[in-house]
Amino acid sequence: MSRQRAAQLRISPLHIQQGLFAVLALLITLIGGQQFQRWEQGQQPEAPRVSIQHPTQTHFSAVSSNSVDSAPMRMMDVDQAQPVNEMPRQERWVF
Repeated sequence: MSRQRAAQLRISPLHIQQGLFAVLALLITLIGGQQFQRWEQGQQPEAPRVSIQHPTQTHFSAVSSNSVDSAPMRMMDVDQAQPVNEMPRQERWVF
């Protein structure tokens, strides 16, 4: 069915040649524009690069916590809401 439509459109070799030439002209224009932009950026004086030193954080603390009234913290797994010895055993089903 698509061949019948293409045959009805009657695309001549001249149309194909003109389309390919248009695509080639567009491609050359885009490449030339990129090269011109690169050349323009190369002509500008380069801005001095600033190196910013950030202090390294060695610990994490809550914003609202006071060091005086905070209880000692313990590390737990992410999915544990309570320590292991206080938590009932939970069955897990995996499908």
